[in-house]
Amino acid sequence: MAITLKQLSVNGPGLSPAVVVFDSRRTLVRGPSDTGKSHIWKCIWFLLGGTGALEQFPESKGYDSLELAFLHGEHEYRVRKAMSGGAARVLMRQNALWVADGAPNPLEDVVQDLGELLVSLSGATGKLVLRTRSEKGPITGDDLRHWALLSQPRMISEDATKGTGHGSDKHVSSYSLFLSGLDDSAVELYKSASEKDHAKGMLAAAESELARLKGLIPADANRASTVQALERLDERLNMVTTQFQARSSALKELRQQIAITGNALTMASIQLASATSMHERFMMLDLKYSSDLARLGATNEGIEFFEALEETPCPLCGTPVEQHVDTGNLKPSAPSKYRNAIAAEAEKIRELRRGLQPSLRQEQARISIATTEVERLKESLKLLEEQETLVLRAASQEFDADPRELAESHTRLSALIDAFDESSRLQAEITRLERATKQKRTALVRNVGSHGDKVGAVARQMLHDWGFTSIQSVYVDAAACDLIIDGRRRLSYGAGKRALFLTAMTIALMQHALTEGHPHLGVVVLDSPLKAYAQKESLDDTDREIPTATVNASFYRWLSLFKGPGQIIVLENEVLAPATARTLGAIEFTDDYTRGRQGFYPRRLTSAQSPGPSDGTEFGDLA
Repeated sequence: MAITLKQLSVNGPGLSPAVVVFDSRRTLVRGPSDTGKSHIWKCIWFLLGGTGALEQFPESKGYDSLELAFLHGEHEYRVRKAMSGGAARVLMRQNALWVADGAPNPLEDVVQDLGELLVSLSGATGKLVLRTRSEKGPITGDDLRHWALLSQPRMISEDATKGTGHGSDKHVSSYSLFLSGLDDSAVELYKSASEKDHAKGMLAAAESELARLKGLIPADANRASTVQALERLDERLNMVTTQFQARSSALKELRQQIAITGNALTMASIQLASATSMHERFMMLDLKYSSDLARLGATNEGIEFFEALEETPCPLCGTPVEQHVDTGNLKPSAPSKYRNAIAAEAEKIRELRRGLQPSLRQEQARISIATTEVERLKESLKLLEEQETLVLRAASQEFDADPRELAESHTRLSALIDAFDESSRLQAEITRLERATKQKRTALVRNVGSHGDKVGAVARQMLHDWGFTSIQSVYVDAAACDLIIDGRRRLSYGAGKRALFLTAMTIALMQHALTEGHPHLGVVVLDSPLKAYAQKESLDDTDREIPTATVNASFYRWLSLFKGPGQIIVLENEVLAPATARTLGAIEFTDDYTRGRQGFYPRRLTSAQSPGPSDGTEFGDLA
């Protein structure tokens, strides 16, 4: 859905606003030079996202802000901007026709960027165009303005319609989008300069690495023979591995037997030590028993000797023995009791000693058995260890190659094969990078189908309506974004026809895009499309076969009957018939300060009158 310009106003503190109201389909602002018509074009361009600052002149003194109102569906938008430049403020509300309680809906700020908003309203959101053959980007407000706002200098310019310098490539892409509805999403990009430089750096690194690898590969070596040598080496390594596995299996069994025998020897040694220890303890106990018997025998002999002694008085004091000892001990039965006790104790010890003898004999037997077992296991272990030594010695004698040398040869051959493979990969990478650094340039031919013929047909009918009835063929050269009229490029015609033919193409492109549902701003603003053709003396216009009056009258009549689709705003110097002016509702500027509207800016009675802004000042730098 397209936008429709509603009103342009310029404001200043204490000054009457300069206002021009646009018809929803066609508007003509007509008047002589220096009345501000081209200034209106510049203001519209400026408020639709153009950068820079507007040129100041006496009539604009004191004015500091501009506002452009336009409609889109049920919404009204207002763009406000300072004449000196800066950011634009965008406001939106429901269309003023939609009122509540008799009051218009309030304006609300739009956060979205103005350029993005215009792209969105024109139906071009998400569309990609080529900015260069190495870069894509979304369509911008600049593309919309380029194909919708035609300044007077551009009308007669001999430059290509796409413009010159930065942005010309994307203007071609956007033209194709408006014409065919297809963007450049599917177009493959060329490598950018930075990408090519990156590829060149990678190419140099790959070539350096390839040279290094080739230095590691012997001159007489090739991959096939190296693979065969590695296969033979693998066979030998497999044989060695098999032999090692066989020997390892035999050794495993021997070592298991050695471990079992060693464990048994350990247990037998423990039993021998245990039996020896018990035997020694029992021997010590037997010796103790013998010692106890000897002690008891000595005691018994002492008592027996005591009994044989006669009683004798004390040799010192001569007193009898009864006075020195317990008289009970002097009874004849007392020593007998002691001797009986000693005899009983001795018999007890002898009984214990007799009981100890079986234990001694048992431990002696255990010692004998354990000693025999230890000796047997030691001999078995010695035989097993000798067998292990023989197996290891036989294994070393059977291998005809050193495993270390085989492993080193395997590593060397594997590394050589890796070098061959890496060289092949690098060679393929070098080939790819060489193609990347030398990317072939091909012409970009966009498939516009029959859309160019349709736009040409609309433009041809338009030119016939303007009086150029002798034109037989008109079609669009999509690559040049321009018309071919009767087999001639538009730029090959004189200035007057160049302006009118460009006007026809611009309007036809808008109508076609809106009819087909293609993106487009939906409005065309034309600054002086008739002026160049109407000039009587022009070295550039040698093919003016149709009278100027005829073209002017036909153009204005056609404009008065224009019903869309789209909106056309024309700013023109050439006079028109009063009846046509009334039909058009033309806005007339005069240079007479005594009648009518003197120009875009209201007259200031308190200041001296000065000439207005020139309609012919070039504004191309701002576009």
